[in-house]
Amino acid sequence: MGVNLTDKEVINPKSSTKVTTMGHITELVISDKRSRGTPCRRLTKDDYVDLRTGEVKTYKHIAHRAESEQSMRHTLARIRALVNTNVSRPECVRWVTLTYAENMTDTKRLYVDFVAFWKRFKRYCKRNGFQNPEYISVQEPQARGAWHVHAFFIWNERAPFVSNADLAKLWGQGFVSVKALNNCDNVGAYFSAYLGDIPITDVDVITPEQERQVVEKELTAPDGCTVKKKYIKGGRLHLYPPGMNIVRKSRGVREPMVERMTLEQAKKKISGQTETFSRSFEITNDDSGEIVNHITKKYYNSKRK
Repeated sequence: MGVNLTDKEVINPKSSTKVTTMGHITELVISDKRSRGTPCRRLTKDDYVDLRTGEVKTYKHIAHRAESEQSMRHTLARIRALVNTNVSRPECVRWVTLTYAENMTDTKRLYVDFVAFWKRFKRYCKRNGFQNPEYISVQEPQARGAWHVHAFFIWNERAPFVSNADLAKLWGQGFVSVKALNNCDNVGAYFSAYLGDIPITDVDVITPEQERQVVEKELTAPDGCTVKKKYIKGGRLHLYPPGMNIVRKSRGVREPMVERMTLEQAKKKISGQTETFSRSFEITNDDSGEIVNHITKKYYNSKRK
């Protein structure tokens, strides 16, 4: 199937609409025609059957995430949804960055080190009479191949004060940063944008292809600071190994609420919220070029007036 941008919005009040509620952010995905499931069924890790024709085909295995835009879109959407669902009360959250003193490039070590750190941090909270928090962590690669971790520590009550020095001792691998959340009302959007793109200042040599992908963006960080930089769009995607879990979470982290309804019902649900984003697509048949569906995606923010 082909996917192309279009100016035509789906406006039929009876259109099938998937409504995803993520804290104060609501996403609407409106379809002319509702999908009734995938036309393929997995047979083995290498093969699948096309249910429309009965033909057995082989998966195209990717070398990195940049070769699978659909997979990366799903990953970034999951990050947006998890963060916005759980990071809605800034006073209850701390934004933590964990880095290494050396140029650490081992993704397995990254996971082991974070798990060990989290166990130590929970013991630290217990010793100091703090409530046990939940976490959402996002692994991020730098252009030189080094890894670090962004994490949100989430409490049900006001977050306690944790000094950089205490956290650095618990981490034991290098440098840390602990920040409160301030004026960013769409933290998930900030991270999903930053994880795919890379600042040009982080790249030693820019190829002609990358030069064509340079965009200037203004992003509001979770601590409320506005950052305006030039980025290589999609420049970070090839740094992620295939199959790596970019985002992890503790057991108590809530999933977003997903509902199916008509567009007419969805508009009543988001009444009073401010639309912040809208984009429409047409889905075409690869063989005939025939348009088989129209989809409109919209975001609403109840904190914006």
